[in-house]
Amino acid sequence: MPYLLIVCLQIFCVIHVVRTGREQIWIYVLILLPGAGVLAYVIAELLPGWLGGHRARGLKSGAIKTLDPGRTLRHRMNALEDADTIENRRLVAEELTRLGRFDEAAEAYRSGLVGIHADDPSLLLGFARASYGANHPETALAALDQLRAADPKFQSAEAHLLYAKSLEALGRDSEAAEEYDHLVGYAPGEEVRCRYALLLQRTGRSEAAQSLFGEILSRTRRAPSRYRRAEREWIDTARRAAG
Repeated sequence: MPYLLIVCLQIFCVIHVVRTGREQIWIYVLILLPGAGVLAYVIAELLPGWLGGHRARGLKSGAIKTLDPGRTLRHRMNALEDADTIENRRLVAEELTRLGRFDEAAEAYRSGLVGIHADDPSLLLGFARASYGANHPETALAALDQLRAADPKFQSAEAHLLYAKSLEALGRDSEAAEEYDHLVGYAPGEEVRCRYALLLQRTGRSEAAQSLFGEILSRTRRAPSRYRRAEREWIDTARRAAG
């Protein structure tokens, strides 16, 4: 893109930021990242207005998260300061988890697990998720046991998978294998099969592991491209392990 055109587009975008009251961080982005900044601003702020629709909103969300990953967290922290509610604490903890700040997320979830909310399923599951991410599988396991005791009818493939992963992380391989075996029958995606196969392979059950890896590769070859993209990590892992 010619230099003069980039400069003109920068000026246009900066004026647009000021006149429309967009967040001031865009001015710094546009000045410091001339070409990429202009492209990001067009995608995030102009394109949705021109096109509308779900796809345009998705492009905007993706651009904002790439350029300013802490934006949503700041908004949720501000909301928490305005109203210290359990829901706002949960939203802050959820965003901290998304950003990979697992220790902080676990503390945020823990602060909400009080009083009548001590056995709240969404808080306990979030706390378990953050604790596992922070390399505290024993805490994650305890939270999931508490969740199951408080609500025996609670069903969640994510919680079940997290339980199996925590068992495995604690070296309780036979129990983890049993949980993975149950999960294979109903959990979506390829993560469960792949993790189960890796555990079988690690514990000397190579034939069973190879059968599962083969199943993953065979099924995903026939799957839609969107599914293959979503499961790329586990497909690649299965392909390497199948050797």
